[in-house]
Amino acid sequence: MNSIAKTFESLLDDYFATFYREHPADATYVGLRSGEGRLNPGTLSALRRQHRRRLTALAKLDTIAPSALSNEQNLDRLAFRARLLRECEEFERGRHTLDPSGLDEVFEFLLREMQRGEAEPNRAARNIRNLLKESRRYLGQVAKQIDRPDRVWRNIMDGAFKASGSFFDAVAGFLQSNGAQPGDDSLIRLAKRACGNYHKSIMAKRLAKPGSFAIGKNRLQRRIRDELGLDYTLGQVEAVALSEIDRIGGLLKKACSKLGKNKSVEQIVEAARDNWKPEGDLLSLYQKTNREIVRRFKAAKAMSFPRGDSLAITLVPDFMAHIIPMAAYSPPGPFDKRQRGTFWVNDLGLKKKSNAEKLAERQQHFGLELTCAHEAYPGHHLQFIFANAHRRKWRRVFDEHAIFYEGWTLWCEQMCVDLGIIRSPELKLQQLHDALWRCHRILVDLRLQTGAYSYAHAVRHMQKHLGFTKARAEADVNWYTGSPGVPMSYWLGRLENARLYRKLVEGRGWTLRRFNDWLLSFGTLPQSWIEKYGLD
Repeated sequence: MNSIAKTFESLLDDYFATFYREHPADATYVGLRSGEGRLNPGTLSALRRQHRRRLTALAKLDTIAPSALSNEQNLDRLAFRARLLRECEEFERGRHTLDPSGLDEVFEFLLREMQRGEAEPNRAARNIRNLLKESRRYLGQVAKQIDRPDRVWRNIMDGAFKASGSFFDAVAGFLQSNGAQPGDDSLIRLAKRACGNYHKSIMAKRLAKPGSFAIGKNRLQRRIRDELGLDYTLGQVEAVALSEIDRIGGLLKKACSKLGKNKSVEQIVEAARDNWKPEGDLLSLYQKTNREIVRRFKAAKAMSFPRGDSLAITLVPDFMAHIIPMAAYSPPGPFDKRQRGTFWVNDLGLKKKSNAEKLAERQQHFGLELTCAHEAYPGHHLQFIFANAHRRKWRRVFDEHAIFYEGWTLWCEQMCVDLGIIRSPELKLQQLHDALWRCHRILVDLRLQTGAYSYAHAVRHMQKHLGFTKARAEADVNWYTGSPGVPMSYWLGRLENARLYRKLVEGRGWTLRRFNDWLLSFGTLPQSWIEKYGLD
């Protein structure tokens, strides 16, 4: 390794060693035990100190010649730079003064420990008690940073606070079931009070101007280039969205005409759901379906499957039932010694009395084949397991490129259809409708973040073009406001995979397995970077 390459390696090592030492919650998130039971510092001085470190790292990165680095180092260079630029932008535009996300952050880390409790209850209970103690300090610090909260983000915070009572009931239930201690009630009471003080403080502040969540044209253009890896202008991104909406809409219309004259997608899928009468318990059905999907993908020789991982498909515990949807996936941290993912199944029918009620709840899981392919194998679980095993240590933490990880899951759904793994015409129709939804996401994400759409306009768009209820549209748009560039990444990533498939499978004669294995072998990075530095 030459001296320039060694300088780059030292830059990565020094930056992340310092970062995870001073940000214990982030260390816990990636699977390092050094920070367990602690939350990050939330003072303005700590935020400024970290910002200076980012600027210093960027300046050092600019002194390193890419031509002196290996291809793998250049991939890390691009990912490292993209992360630093995004975090610098967020600090410089003052997101910490606009976004009252403190409650969600505390709840997220408590929930993560409760999920850990399925396998390591004593460790999780110890960490939960420490997090409860830390919450008063942390919420007090981050509340001081909020100047004028964004209206949408304040509403999200308000909703989280109103649901916090049931969440703390879940925490109490977990501690009660895992070695209750005399001081537990006091810890929870003090944490609740800290949440109440935080909520009261935020609600008393004047609001920022409408649309303050938007990052603007220049920043969005940079993210498309540096995080999605695309050389598209904003106008070209919109043109892609409109073209795909027209194409997918045509396929959807054609499919609907075959399945039900004058019937909508919703009507056709609802009828199929009502006619679906699965036997046995829901958990066994998910486990059986997952095994069958794995078997069929293996039979199709579509990709290699990892060794040494494990996937637990398990029922959502009672204390988590109200905070987990029908099904959800929790990945292992990049540095967790045991690479075990958890696929949660929420069977609300278990609490129903009549067989008819139980069946109605099971029927809400219609389409679980797509859910399994998306969340488990060969979707998120398989992808993150491969990424977490990458031989380059810090590659594992560059996991924010949704154009790859969400593009991959949609690619998996498409392979289910193309390979005949999913045969139900109604499920194929549902997959097309979901694809149309992801195409509209591109437009809404783009227009929200550039100010072309107000929040209300974005909600109306989802209602008009996708038939969403107002509540569902608002839930979707709430997420869009805080994750610029991510919603558009789903379908743009799916298109990138298709583009590379045409180039390498259809153009060069690669097998499907070779293609998919090649994609998965680089971690969670934009496809264009992989194409540039990963092809011979």
